[in-house]
Amino acid sequence: MGGSSRSIQVSTFFDYDSLDQAHRLIVQEHTGEIRKRLRRSAQDVWEIGQRLADVRSRLKRGQFLAWLKVEFGWSQRTAYNFINVYETFGDRFAKLANLDIATSVLYQIASPSVPEELRTQVLRSAAAGEKVTNKAIKSAIKQSKQPEAAEKQLPSQDFSVSKPEIITIIPKSVEAVNSPLGDSVSPVITVKLGWYQLDAKHVLFCGDTASKAFVEAAPQAKLAVAVTTHDWAHDWLVDQADSMVVVSEEEFTLSTLEQLLNLLSSSGDTVIFPWLPLPEMLAVGNRLGRVIYAGDAKSRRCQAAIAASGLKAEEISNGLAVTVAG
Repeated sequence: MGGSSRSIQVSTFFDYDSLDQAHRLIVQEHTGEIRKRLRRSAQDVWEIGQRLADVRSRLKRGQFLAWLKVEFGWSQRTAYNFINVYETFGDRFAKLANLDIATSVLYQIASPSVPEELRTQVLRSAAAGEKVTNKAIKSAIKQSKQPEAAEKQLPSQDFSVSKPEIITIIPKSVEAVNSPLGDSVSPVITVKLGWYQLDAKHVLFCGDTASKAFVEAAPQAKLAVAVTTHDWAHDWLVDQADSMVVVSEEEFTLSTLEQLLNLLSSSGDTVIFPWLPLPEMLAVGNRLGRVIYAGDAKSRRCQAAIAASGLKAEEISNGLAVTVAG
């Protein structure tokens, strides 16, 4: 019975009668086997997600992202595609595994930003033998996010955003030091949202460093030092820098920064600072001969960093920022 149902479904989408009998039988046999493996692939996705979630629960902050990178070469986003399927469908996956549904479709409907109503509708369609395509899912998700559907959908979330990952743990015993610059300050400049070049060498962006503008202009770097206390969407730094360190503001000092720069980079290397909690960060990087690509969403932090650097700052365009950074 099950085989007959699959045969009817297959003939709905392809004219097998146009093939000679020998080819038709072989192609239909391959089609059935491929469908079996597609169902197995969906189950594999769920099981991988289950194992990833368990590993994540057993590792300390930062170890999970490092483990993914070393063992599989995966980004955080890739891992969460699997984890979302596992966490979203849970016990329902026993039914899901018997559906003809592509893994790419699973990833899309498992995203936390997809309304449960739409997710249920997709699963019902697949259970009824309807072919669910990526194009149709993308269109449905887009429509669900229109203003008229806002009251029906769940609060939008980005599955790629997670707690900051600490790849290198900084000892708390490191003591803070005074700025190495004394009273040196740069000419007064009023900082607003946008790009700035410092001393014709460094680039500073006043704005959201998780934004497309900052990410696309970012150069390949030797080191990225991310100092933050909030949730973030900066997993792109893993691929952008040879080494990445994420540390909480409470544990961060200028002495720590200098140690990291000396340990993980050399003079002339490019270093990324996606946050500037301490005004002297640019100054330390400049003094050690690093080329800094930095940013911060808070204009007062950018203003303080420029002032503490003692460097000449001038506002530049987005296009020039890409050229300078590259």
